[in-house]
Amino acid sequence: MKLFRFFTVLCFLLMFGCGASEKSGNPGHPERIVSLSPGVTEILYALGAGKELVGITDYCNYPPETSEKTRVGGFSGATVSVETIAALRPDLVIVSGEMHGRIIEILDGLGIRSLAVEPESFSEVYETIRLLGGITGHEENAQALIDGMGEKIEQARSRRRDREVLPVFWELWDNPLLTAGGPTLINEAIDLAGGANIFAGLSQRWPEVSYEEVLRRRPQWILSASDHRLDANLLSERPSWSRIPAVEAGHIASIDADLINRYGPRLADAVLLIAETLYP
Repeated sequence: MKLFRFFTVLCFLLMFGCGASEKSGNPGHPERIVSLSPGVTEILYALGAGKELVGITDYCNYPPETSEKTRVGGFSGATVSVETIAALRPDLVIVSGEMHGRIIEILDGLGIRSLAVEPESFSEVYETIRLLGGITGHEENAQALIDGMGEKIEQARSRRRDREVLPVFWELWDNPLLTAGGPTLINEAIDLAGGANIFAGLSQRWPEVSYEEVLRRRPQWILSASDHRLDANLLSERPSWSRIPAVEAGHIASIDADLINRYGPRLADAVLLIAETLYP
């Protein structure tokens, strides 16, 4: 996490560590949590803190037990119902700092504690797991969860062995043509899986690129999340793309969007799935 985030988190832990919630008999740990992030929801369940969740978003669909929870709206701040959140009487609302600035201000005005998390790397995902483990009193589970993710990533690394590193183009969108740049979890996932994102050197997170540049960089695999449809026939119809090694060989695959787009524990499953795709 960035430095200012570290101090925010430290102050937050001190706040909760100094006494029980007014509605809680469990000193220092919130008993009623609202999650406005599918990634956070998955982390809390994996930690064993699912019972503390009283509200989640419409996109929080894993694990299956989420079907029992109250929905407070979509993921974007404009679709979240603050009224529903307030009615749930939460001790804590966990938000996305990037998406929920307006929500944070409103919650502050209502006297409802909130915590913003926005991990942008695997190390920050691990930090977030430790943080939520500490807040909910599941520190040991947090470390076990991180260790389990590490084991899956080691399995992914081992698949390449002595084989060549394969260049990969990640197609985020097709009109305009968008990809994953260097500072993204997708780029890091490809790297951990033994591949090489052909646009890893770009400093933008989701840069627009040209068809010609992808052709010039000659990826041997083209990947995307499953919520973006890749069609081999349509790719071959793009100007000169039939000459791209990935298109010639039919090396085109989709990765489950819920695995790769969320910063929860299943991100390690996405890495392993990419490795299995690139290095069968």
